[in-house]
Amino acid sequence: MTTTDTTVGTAAIRPLRADAERNRLRIIAAARELFADRGLEVTLDDVAAHAGVGVGTVYRRFDNRDQLIEGVFVEHLHEVATRLTAALESPDTWNGVVTLFTYVGESMAGDRGLAAVMMRIDHTAPAIETAKLAMTSLIEQVHRRGVDEGVLRPEIERTDFFAFFTMLSAVADVTQSTAPGTWRRYLELMLDSIRADGNRQPLATPALTDAQIRQAQAARCQTR
Repeated sequence: MTTTDTTVGTAAIRPLRADAERNRLRIIAAARELFADRGLEVTLDDVAAHAGVGVGTVYRRFDNRDQLIEGVFVEHLHEVATRLTAALESPDTWNGVVTLFTYVGESMAGDRGLAAVMMRIDHTAPAIETAKLAMTSLIEQVHRRGVDEGVLRPEIERTDFFAFFTMLSAVADVTQSTAPGTWRRYLELMLDSIRADGNRQPLATPALTDAQIRQAQAARCQTR
């Protein structure tokens, strides 16, 4: 990933100095942690304090909280693109697919603020559209390679990846507070369903219990 200024509303994308890029990434990381812990209503002053930078440094990168929220999501898309590139570079195509799907599940389960960010942002914003185009191109390459090499079922379409990632995100969001790691069971089932050889692997992650389902439902109601 190239070092660029992803601030929303910038007329041209300008390379950042190394120290400026480090600060931008610190701000993004701090915002992600606060969004996960306290929701999206934190202030830029809160983020600056958590990142250990001056408030002016935050405002030089982001004019307001909505721009920061967008910046967090763009950085997430860049991270997914990096994982997609790694999947393409893997000599074992199936292992590359497994690693990619596992990363998506881990990132959504580990960063509870991402789901809220995805609901809040304008998905048609130029910076997001640009990052999505790059990611979509990489997904298409991973998909085509998987089908051509016979590791993905030929009926699987590139656009199915969006649904797979969304399902992992939804399961992680609903169950992580009451039954951490449950999403891995549905990743296992998902991978079994898309592999071309039809081999079924033993499920390593237990199913939810009735009590865990009730707890997850109660926790869901409390957050609404």
